[in-house]
Amino acid sequence: MQYLLMALVICITVGIYFYYFFKRFFTLFRLADKPKVKKRCSLLLALVCAAGCVWILGLGAVLVLHFLAVCLIMDLLNLLLKHKMKSEKSEKCWSFLYRSGLIGVLVVALVVGYGFYNIRQVHRTEYTLETVKPLGQELKIVQISDLHMGTVMDMSKLREYCGKIEQENPDILALTGDIFDERTSREEMEETAKLLGEIETTYGIYYVFGNHDYNYYSITPLYTPDELRSVLTENGIQVLEDDVVEVSNNLTIVGRKDASVERREMSELISGVNKDAFVLLLEHQPVNLTENASLGVDLQLSGHTHAGQIWPTGQLNQLIGAVELNYGWKKIDDFQVIVSSGIAGWGYPIRTGGHSEYVVITVSEH
Repeated sequence: MQYLLMALVICITVGIYFYYFFKRFFTLFRLADKPKVKKRCSLLLALVCAAGCVWILGLGAVLVLHFLAVCLIMDLLNLLLKHKMKSEKSEKCWSFLYRSGLIGVLVVALVVGYGFYNIRQVHRTEYTLETVKPLGQELKIVQISDLHMGTVMDMSKLREYCGKIEQENPDILALTGDIFDERTSREEMEETAKLLGEIETTYGIYYVFGNHDYNYYSITPLYTPDELRSVLTENGIQVLEDDVVEVSNNLTIVGRKDASVERREMSELISGVNKDAFVLLLEHQPVNLTENASLGVDLQLSGHTHAGQIWPTGQLNQLIGAVELNYGWKKIDDFQVIVSSGIAGWGYPIRTGGHSEYVVITVSEH
């Protein structure tokens, strides 16, 4: 209901604004002499823009809302500049730029071009952490999150990054959800699981579901969660769904079901865990950080946020409390959490917020 209300408000606002924008735009042409035609064309184009925002997470909404933002800035500049032009030539030039929306088109093109390039530049992000727990030796963890296979990355690129990750000689490979989504084909899912499962580690590869992995957002899913579990398991990837794995006397891994589905309480799940061991929590969404800190978790690895794939959504979500941590590292007493921006993105191959990454974490005794 909240989503529908927000979409309705945005569509109405966009429709009204662009009706008047296109009426102004058509004054550049002879169509201005035909008021009825001008109104009909303006209304039609405004409805097209509004329709593009019905799915507010879609590429159409991204393009329209970016264009709207630039146009609003142009409106403000017009109020400030229109009576301060020093010559008729400069006034005509500004009038054309203002009424045509050309600057808005150029800015949107630049933003989209940057986003298309940026999402494909995968960074190696490294964290060096300390713990008071007796690990015995350094622990190296590599985290991959939010691949959304098929949206951006193909198999050849994934193979390249799997090779780089294997060269890290990880003790643990943590796959923290949304490695797949509703657009991932069955073939892509199987090939991806095979590639990831071939990465050599000391203690294994562990997978937790993200909200998109379940394929609940698709009317006709290409495979079921059970089929995904089966394929992952067949490739040596251990799927954790409210499960606890005691890797050694010094290391315990807790893997959660995604917060979007029914699951056990964390306090119940962790009640029998040896708190003298280092407790690593894999949780797709960065939620319940204060609670997890109080329950004796040492390190939580999460994704989900994409660091705000389209700027400034991530910053706004954290500001209003929609997410507890949009990106990066945070410490609460002896508890630490890392939220990855993800190795790719969801929905469309554009990222203007943050960067794509895989995460390399080294944990040593303090």
